[in-house]
Amino acid sequence: MAEPAFTQAFLRRTIEVEKTASAADLELLDRTLARIVNEPNLPERFPAFYDPQQLTFLARGGPFLIEFAVEEASDTVTFVSLFYRA
Repeated sequence: MAEPAFTQAFLRRTIEVEKTASAADLELLDRTLARIVNEPNLPERFPAFYDPQQLTFLARGGPFLIEFAVEEASDTVTFVSLFYRA
């Protein structure tokens, strides 16, 4: 299991989402984040090409699209961005 880390942008977006998302959606978000931390090399992840200097991936969990980076050397998953389709 990797160590999770969060960017400030991810945390700010999470606070915004918590104001409008249902309890079921928030539970799904928690489960999806846990799944990514437990298995960062998910087969359903796909690369995001936002910043060629830092490889990030996208994974979908219900109405959420989560951008994250994996640092193999430190066994860390950094959650970069959170998108929510209300």
